[in-house]
Amino acid sequence: MQLNGQMRPPIGVVFDAAFGDNLDDFLALCLLYSLDNRNECRVVSLSTEKDNIHSAALLDILNRMYGGRPFPIGMAMAKQRGQETALLKAAMENQTPTIKSLVDTAEPHGLIRNALTAQHDGNAIAICVGPTDNFKDLLHLQGAMPVIQAKVKTFYIVGEDPKPLEGWPTPTVLVPYREAAAIHWKPVATDFSWNETHPAAQALSAAPGAKLNYAGMLTVLHAVRSADFPLPLPADKVPAVEKAFAELTGAKPIPRQRMRPPSA
Repeated sequence: MQLNGQMRPPIGVVFDAAFGDNLDDFLALCLLYSLDNRNECRVVSLSTEKDNIHSAALLDILNRMYGGRPFPIGMAMAKQRGQETALLKAAMENQTPTIKSLVDTAEPHGLIRNALTAQHDGNAIAICVGPTDNFKDLLHLQGAMPVIQAKVKTFYIVGEDPKPLEGWPTPTVLVPYREAAAIHWKPVATDFSWNETHPAAQALSAAPGAKLNYAGMLTVLHAVRSADFPLPLPADKVPAVEKAFAELTGAKPIPRQRMRPPSA
């Protein structure tokens, strides 16, 4: 895509979740990075709603594992969501984190604003899986509102019964967990056999029967490939969604191809 004679990059994605509270978030981020590797989008910001250093560390580990762009990881503070879940413990085994303390993280709302500032107008989306506190804080950050208005094409909120965020100025798509109820694809640890210490593989091994709702994954797929995977999800599209999940979620990272302008 060209903009004013220049190549316009794939859409930038801000991803925020209470990372580590459930396995769905791990799988949604793996799917997102698989699409990023294929130059269908760019992960430009990662933040967690949990005040837990392992939550932030795992976001950073996955970013580096998939060859992501170097950026700080945002971590919420004093949000009463600091519990060390069994999922976090399993995923952190055998890992070598570079984030080891609070000083290695960033304030989420400032991080998100800065990431959005760097995007072309209308060429960013934000995905929030779970609590929206980091985006509430963003709305109150000085200078953030015009940035949101200019940069964010769509804001996705995923949850049990998601509600619009009061004051958010751009289109919002609410994705309740029940939206993905018809999806029955089952991930297994061996889907990530290219890396035996992959956090998602370790979490799947520790909880092979964990209940999954897939709403976060469905949101990622729709956000990046909306023409092929509409919301609400039609029944006849469920097999295609399950096929995409199977092909992309556990896929080995591939080197990104350098974007080139079209031939004259």
